[in-house]
Amino acid sequence: MEKSIHLFTSVVVTILLLSMLSWAGEVKRCNVCGMDVSKYTHVKYVVTSTDGKTYTTCGVQCGLTLQIRLGNKFKSAVAMDLITHREVEASKAYYVYKSTVITDMAPGFIAFSTREKAENFAKGFGGKVVTYQEALEIWKEQMK
Repeated sequence: MEKSIHLFTSVVVTILLLSMLSWAGEVKRCNVCGMDVSKYTHVKYVVTSTDGKTYTTCGVQCGLTLQIRLGNKFKSAVAMDLITHREVEASKAYYVYKSTVITDMAPGFIAFSTREKAENFAKGFGGKVVTYQEALEIWKEQMK
């Protein structure tokens, strides 16, 4: 009888634990570094491949890393403007590189929808304003 109660209690506890884990929901992770992207929605970067799959990363740096890894399978990307929190086509955005503000990763790139926003940010927090193509080239060199 005592074994039955012990077994029953173990089964109930296991079911409760599993229920709590599934109830907590799945955490969406960056496809490159594994960080919880829900904590970085203000700087997220979404990459689309030629087969239509989308990959959400925690920020520009991981997004550029993924683009480089995808190579010819890369189709497009969308960055999040730090000021407006609106999506901007990555190839049309401007980026501040190596500012004193670390949003997701260091040394870090931060996206802005206009050059003016990027320059104003850099005046206050340092860093270099670069275009999308320049950011991609900088990051390719860093990855070597």
